Amino acid sequence: MPKPTSKTQSVLIALVVLACFVAIFCMYHEPTRTWFKCPAAQVLTNNVSAELCLRLLKMENYTQTDSNNNCNSDSETKQGQHPGTTTTPRPPTTTTATKLTTAKSDPETIILIWMWPFGAPFTILPCTIYNIDGCRVTADRNLYNQADGVLIHHRDITGDISNIPQQPRPVFQKWVWWNMESPTHSQHYPQLKELFNLTTSYRRDSDIPVQYGSLVQTNGEEINYTIPQKDKLVCWIVSNWNPNYKRTHFFSEFSKHIAVDGYGGHFNRRINQDDYSKTVGSCKFYLSFENSVHKDYITEKVFNPLRIGTVPVVLGPPRENYEQYIPSGAFIHIDDFKTPKDLADHLKSLDQNEDLYMQHFTWKKNFIVTHSSFGLEHSCMTCEYIKRFQNYKVVKDLNSWWFV
Repeated sequence: MPKPTSKTQSVLIALVVLACFVAIFCMYHEPTRTWFKCPAAQVLTNNVSAELCLRLLKMENYTQTDSNNNCNSDSETKQGQHPGTTTTPRPPTTTTATKLTTAKSDPETIILIWMWPFGAPFTILPCTIYNIDGCRVTADRNLYNQADGVLIHHRDITGDISNIPQQPRPVFQKWVWWNMESPTHSQHYPQLKELFNLTTSYRRDSDIPVQYGSLVQTNGEEINYTIPQKDKLVCWIVSNWNPNYKRTHFFSEFSKHIAVDGYGGHFNRRINQDDYSKTVGSCKFYLSFENSVHKDYITEKVFNPLRIGTVPVVLGPPRENYEQYIPSGAFIHIDDFKTPKDLADHLKSLDQNEDLYMQHFTWKKNFIVTHSSFGLEHSCMTCEYIKRFQNYKVVKDLNSWWFV
């Protein structure tokens, strides 16, 4: 065989260098693409051109053989490593960290309570009590990266919002704004714009509405109900007394025309939980006056008397709003009367007419009163929502929606 001339050798070397340059460009231009295919690693060793190229580029550690005997690039983990050396794993980059939080290992839907409401823990029970399966409610912040939903209680957010999660949010995770207080008693934080994905509150237009109570229809059979014995006409339990509240102004005039048995801190007649039902049940009428007037803000002040067997006299949103939750004859609204005196006269007349008074309880034949479980019900209902709806959602302007 004739010996290659120096010109031929120069051409071969140029071709090899050119091939190496193309290989380097391809690997760096698209490092995740498989550019070389070979049946097995030992074949690559016998391939002079490939072996020379790999030696020149010092890239032996990039190559490995997968289960299909294909040569693959491992540049993400070994790029820049000299052959024959070992390195300490580097901290994940932003891209790597994002990949770590795009999937979760726990098959259950995890709902994380980020802070206990008002600093008071509640008992976490299985969501199966609401006929909801596959949910796990927890307050363990170590599960943040696995949590599908994070409940953040509005009244516990600090002014600089520094006590909400500061770590990156996994892409599958939804932050849930949680509040059962009225706008009047909620802090206005401009930093909350476009921060939350979902809302849960007493409002019907929340993503996850949880009212203070509800009337649930029976299975069709009428209920035999008994109204407690009455020895008082009108009662009111109140501790949060504010002279600027609408209810305070109304009561000041109303109490001039009818006797009211007052309890609570304002009247220096506090009662304990054990005596609450007995006290309310002994009254024909109970003043279910909300501390502020807002849409859907209908609290336990109404549902407790209904459950016990007392007619609530309500002060709050318009009658039409109440009737979305409660039969029209189950309560008396102050707006039905021109003056507080007219209301007082009406209650006195009902006191003298037992048949008319008892008509306020006909709804009890077909409905029972249930109360929401603060915290647990919000958590379980949030879990059910997230399990059902996977679509992207963000609350664009929380404040303009809530403070109306």
